[in-house]
Amino acid sequence: MNQTTIFIRSAKAALVTTLCFSALPVHAASVTVDCDAGNTITAALGVVKPGDTLLVSGTCKEQVNIPPEVVRVTLDGQKKTTIQHPGGAAASPHVLYNRGKEITIKGFTFTGGMDGIHLSGPASAVIDGNVVIKNAGRGIHIDKGSVVRILNTTVEQSGVIGIDITGASYAYIGVFIPRVPALSPNTIRNNAGPGINIERTSGAWIVGNTITNNKDSGITVHRNAQADVIANVINGNGGDAISVSYGSGVNLESEPRRDGPNQTTPGQNNAGAGIRCTIGGYVEGPLGTLAGTKGAKAFDSGCVDRVTAR
Repeated sequence: MNQTTIFIRSAKAALVTTLCFSALPVHAASVTVDCDAGNTITAALGVVKPGDTLLVSGTCKEQVNIPPEVVRVTLDGQKKTTIQHPGGAAASPHVLYNRGKEITIKGFTFTGGMDGIHLSGPASAVIDGNVVIKNAGRGIHIDKGSVVRILNTTVEQSGVIGIDITGASYAYIGVFIPRVPALSPNTIRNNAGPGINIERTSGAWIVGNTITNNKDSGITVHRNAQADVIANVINGNGGDAISVSYGSGVNLESEPRRDGPNQTTPGQNNAGAGIRCTIGGYVEGPLGTLAGTKGAKAFDSGCVDRVTAR
C-alpha cells in the first residue's frame, strides 16, 4: 500500500512539474534569411516557432506558402527585400499564399504572381509597409473568412483588382482598429479593375487612403457586402468613386471615427458618378466632395439614399 501511494504521489509531482515547465514563456528568436546567399523563406518557415521573426534580405525568387499551423510569426523584409514569383510549374500561382494565423508581413515588394498576397482561410495577417506591384490578377486577395489589416502599403498595376475582399472576410484598410485615432494610409492606384472590391457578405473599414487612377471604380461594394468608407481621397478612376449594388451598404461616417468626409480633388473627377447605387442597398452619410463626370450621385429606385450634403 505504501509503495503504491508513493508511486502515485511521485507521478503527480512529475506531472505538475511538467505542466509548470510547459507554461513557461518561450523566448522569441530572429532568423536571418539572405536570399542573395541562397537562403529561402520557405526553408526558414519550416523551423519557426510562435513569436519568431524572419529578417529577410535580397531578391527572393520563390513562391512562399505559409501553412495553417504557422502562428504569430513576423516576416520582415526590412524595406529592402523583393519576393518575385519564379513562374513556371510552381506550387501556387501567388507570390505569397497565407493560411497561417496572426502573421505580420512588412517591408517587402511582391511582384510577378497571379496574386501578390493571397489569404485563404480562415487566415489572419497584418500587411504593413509593403509594395505590391505588377501582379497579373489581384494585388491582395482575401477569402474564406479571413481577417486582414492593410497599412502603409502601395498596391498598384494589378491585372484585375487592387485589393479584393470576398467570402465572408473582413479588412481594415488604412486603420488598425477603428477606435485607435491614428491612420496608416495606403495608396491603391493604376490597377486594371476596381481599386478595392468588397463582395459576398464581406465587410471593411476603409479610412484615410488614396485611391486613384484605377480603370474601374475606386471602391465597389456588392453582393450583400458592407463597408465604412471615411476620409479617403478618391480621384481619377475610370468608373465611379464608390459603387454600391446588389443589397450592399456603405456608411460614409461611423463611430468612433472623426476623420471627416471623403474627397475628390478638384479637376481630378472620376469618370462615373461620385456615388452610384443600383439594385438595392443603401448609402448613408456625408457626400464630402466626391465627384464624377456624371454627377455627384446616381441612385436607382431600389436604393435607399441617405446621403447628406455636409
